[in-house]
Amino acid sequence: MKIAVVAQGAMGAGTGAALTEGGAEVVTALAGRSAASARRAQAANMKAATDAELVDADMILSIVPPGDALAFALRMAPFLKAATKKPLFVDCNAVSPASVTKIEAVIVATGAEFVDAGIIGGPPRKGVAGPSFYASGGAAKKFAALISHGLDVRVLDAPAGAASGLKMSYGGITKGCTAIGSAMFLAASRSGAAEGLRNELADSQSALTPWFERQVPGMYQKAYRWVAEMREIAEFAGEDAATAALYEAIAQFYQRLAEDEAGPKLEIGALRKFLARKPEPVGGKRKVGYKEMMAKANAAVTTLTPQEAIGLGGRGDVVFIDIRDPRELERDGRMPGAVHCPRGMLEFWIDPESPYARPLFQEDRKFVFFCAGGWRSALAAEVAQRMGLASVAHVGEGFTGWKAAGGAVEESGQPRVRAV
Repeated sequence: MKIAVVAQGAMGAGTGAALTEGGAEVVTALAGRSAASARRAQAANMKAATDAELVDADMILSIVPPGDALAFALRMAPFLKAATKKPLFVDCNAVSPASVTKIEAVIVATGAEFVDAGIIGGPPRKGVAGPSFYASGGAAKKFAALISHGLDVRVLDAPAGAASGLKMSYGGITKGCTAIGSAMFLAASRSGAAEGLRNELADSQSALTPWFERQVPGMYQKAYRWVAEMREIAEFAGEDAATAALYEAIAQFYQRLAEDEAGPKLEIGALRKFLARKPEPVGGKRKVGYKEMMAKANAAVTTLTPQEAIGLGGRGDVVFIDIRDPRELERDGRMPGAVHCPRGMLEFWIDPESPYARPLFQEDRKFVFFCAGGWRSALAAEVAQRMGLASVAHVGEGFTGWKAAGGAVEESGQPRVRAV
């Protein structure tokens, strides 16, 4: 089966990789896309195609930012209309049922069949369940053919618009709670109540604390994409003016955080600081364990998926720091071009006043740390950030995830990781 997947963001590339792994041929449109998009497509084994060639596929999966969903349908309409054998068009975007109706009208006018789909969950990853592709509309069962190619497709016995309604409702809950929590964390920080709030949440709402520790840091670099989605949810609210106003306000909140993430990081920094605080135990001191240390580190630093890390490969302003043991390098292979820094020397290499200081760490570059599975690298990245490195991240699934996602690997017989 030949599937067209547009575009090549984390979700699109992850879906493409899952489909190729499942035996499908996957094509995508790369004209006008960034070098990072091209690298993600290559890592996912997605082949480049023109818009005219996309309609030769059996299905077209539209996985674009919500604000671009209708524009992509209009872009493809002339090619769909001219095609003799028309593909199934599946809109997988976070848009409201009203937007689905507009997109469906464009597609159906070309003679092609249309499926409304809503994706719930993160990008597909090898060895990890999900995400779920909920589908509705008369042709939804045809989309379910991709189950045999590795996608978790769940057909709703409902017309087009139902799948997107489910996605809007689910996203409104999860991303809405993330926004409300973030807004109150910032308000508490401004009023001097941050530590008290953190302690009270841990004491009386213990289930919420780890959820926010996962959700809020993952929002920082996605906030710009969630603005249009919140506005789609506001439209989904329909005649409920209060709910529509609530999600319009959340859209504005995410817009502000997106601008802060791209600029001074004042509010993002405040959120990181809040989440890095650990509640004081009731009745005395306690031992700090590795899980607590890792949670603090992951709340403070940016975590990259393997696909995102692969997308940064080859950039001159990015350097990958491998903190694995030398025996791991020999056994499991190496990332081409990465710098090997023994974990025990990291602080001494970073500090310019140390006799072991390395000039590399004084350069204005983005430092991406990785280990085997993302544990040690989280702690290392947090230390590096506290020591003053301005742009720091780590690969959440480590070198194991990098290899599984198709990242380049030098085996033990090849040149060693370069030193500095």
